Amino acid sequence: MLTDYHEACRIVRVQAFNWGEEQIPLAEASGRILAQPLLTDRAQPPFDRVTMDGTAINYTAYASGQRRFPIAGIVAAGAQTVALTNPEHCLEVMTGAVLPPGATTVIRYEDLRRENENFVLPDGVLDGRNIHTQGSDAEQGQELLAPGAAIGGAAINLLASCGYAEVRVKRLPKIAIIATGDELVEVAQQPLPHQIRMSNLFHLQHQLSTAGIRAETHHITDNKALLTEAIRNLLSANDVLIFSGGVSKGKYDFLPEVLASLEVKQLFHRVAQRPGKPVWVGRTEETMVFGLPGNPVSSLTGLLAYVGPFLRHNLGLPEKQDLRALATDFTFGKDLTLFQIAALDPATQQARPVRNAGSGDAASMLRADGLLVLPRERSTFAAGETFPFIPFDKMI
Repeated sequence: MLTDYHEACRIVRVQAFNWGEEQIPLAEASGRILAQPLLTDRAQPPFDRVTMDGTAINYTAYASGQRRFPIAGIVAAGAQTVALTNPEHCLEVMTGAVLPPGATTVIRYEDLRRENENFVLPDGVLDGRNIHTQGSDAEQGQELLAPGAAIGGAAINLLASCGYAEVRVKRLPKIAIIATGDELVEVAQQPLPHQIRMSNLFHLQHQLSTAGIRAETHHITDNKALLTEAIRNLLSANDVLIFSGGVSKGKYDFLPEVLASLEVKQLFHRVAQRPGKPVWVGRTEETMVFGLPGNPVSSLTGLLAYVGPFLRHNLGLPEKQDLRALATDFTFGKDLTLFQIAALDPATQQARPVRNAGSGDAASMLRADGLLVLPRERSTFAAGETFPFIPFDKMI
């Protein structure tokens, strides 16, 4: 009996694993998931910061009518500041410098006229301008990001600003991708007429790399004894196994039988979807196992539809759903959820179905940006309707 796609998704998402945490250098933290709060070690900004190159004055003298201010010195960014002791003088200040004590406003060079060692100020100057006030962004000890947040560029900036030379993050799972099949040869090898190069390994490995996961790759031939021994070792050494091939109904598709013999509990096998109907998913106490069909579009579909949500859930990331409008009327007459490869229109971002010759047509993926998920309850889909869209090259 075929499992419904939505039920298969539910089953995958409730599989919980704890992969632990680790301390890593800040330079390696991009894209990782915080396992600690990001707290400010001091106020942000840590001082009254000058935001424009120009001159700093005490506004009381200007308010009394003074327009010509003798230059008492200069304060550069990174230099220890000096005080403006005479309110009738000014100090040149550079962007990023500490506002001199005694000064209350900054006037840009563009608005000044220099006459010898004096600045002549225009009318209309306001007090408190061009100053980034101490603590106006965040107070000392304030939480800027909670555990579970993905570390992007802004987070990297703040982690560095707050002194996090090392960051505690959620440990990524150790993943192995395994291709099965006697027809597969190495990429550098010249295939015989009945052979093909193993390409799925590298495609799936690339997709995982977009989540910062470095997966090992393996190839096992269609031999029960070899499969059993190799998979036993892989189960003990990895958090997640992803197979490409060996789960259909062919006489050499030994994977379900071998996994059962190794006490891997089957969660479901075969989903009412196209492509990728034979997908197999199971687990042990410590390891999650995904058996994806061997055709390239099917393998990619299984990875993005099931492995991606599984990883998001176990890394503590919220579920996501990208919706895209269909660019043209479309018909599909099977009682199956359809993962239709589609290209996004650069102008409208609508999804346009891409013609292909089936799940073995790897070249068709070059013309697509992702998978449009069309529900099995219908056979006709109108232009302008929105449906879930799973992008390529963005694993989580």
